[in-house]
Amino acid sequence: MGIRDKVNNNPRAAVAVIGAIVVLTVIAVVVQVLGSRRGPRMTMPDSYFTVDDGKTFFPASSSNVPPFEYQGKEAVHAYVFECDGKRFVGFVERFTPEARKLMVAGKGTPQTRVYGRELKKPGDKTWAKSGDFAAVEKVMDIKCPNGSGGTPEPVEP
Repeated sequence: MGIRDKVNNNPRAAVAVIGAIVVLTVIAVVVQVLGSRRGPRMTMPDSYFTVDDGKTFFPASSSNVPPFEYQGKEAVHAYVFECDGKRFVGFVERFTPEARKLMVAGKGTPQTRVYGRELKKPGDKTWAKSGDFAAVEKVMDIKCPNGSGGTPEPVEP
């Protein structure tokens, strides 16, 4: 008994097999078409940075390891807050040169992320080492710049 005889004797089974082949072919075509499409941008801005000590700030991907060059200037991570509808940079952060080298090379450890950072308030001259907890606590004590006594709320891009 050949294939033609089997198809003639079982028309429902033949339709089911042909239907399955058509469905699988359509799925394969769709997967190929969608697979070659350009995907969504994976580096959406998720952090703020500044190049002018917090006077202004811009959104960019947190995959940037500060300090990094941005439009010919050194950019550092800016932590932005809002009080009474006004946004401001509460403090800035960068990695030490040694820690940055490790981070960029993909060799940074959790300790590098914690103890290789420096922070300061905009306008301050000196950077506080992240291991100096008393100094960091002062830097991270954010107050509304207008003196309203309100609570500064963190802002994300």
